[in-house]
Formats: sequence, C-alpha cells, structure tokens
Amino acid sequence: VQSVFVLADKAWAGSNILYRWQKSLGNYVAVAGRCVGMDWDKDGDTLAVIAAKSNAVHLWDASVNKTSHIESGMKLVLNDFQ
Repeated sequence: VQSVFVLADKAWAGSNILYRWQKSLGNYVAVAGRCVGMDWDKDGDTLAVIAAKSNAVHLWDASVNKTSHIESGMKLVLNDFQ
C-alpha cells in the first residue's frame, strides 16, 4: 500500500477522520478545516463535502478535477446541530 498523505497529530487533534473511496479511479482530495460529512454521487464522479461552520456544500468532480460549491441557504451552520 502506497502512502498518499500523512496527518500530524496536532492537525486532527483526536477527531474522527472521514474518507470516502472512489470506486473506479482511486482519486483523493484533502479538505482544510473540519469535515462533517461527505459522499460520492451514484456514479462515483462527484464528491460532496460539508465543512463545519459553513453553509455551503462543496462539490469535487473527479472526472475533470474541478471544484464548485452550492450555498445551502441554511441560516444555521451545520456545526450548530452537534
């Protein structure tokens, strides 16, 4: 198994590390800040990521290596529910 990246102990401070494998290409993406949720679309092309203290959903299209985001319109940030 090839090491792709390393997380310093102070970077994650004992929090859970989230990951979702892409079935076909094996691409990876690193996200700054605390991620509270992520998942691939049904075809495995686009990864949706929700970060703490953000009301946007970030999308990464692995087939073209481009990112975009959608404002959720939520007045409360997702971190407030935890």
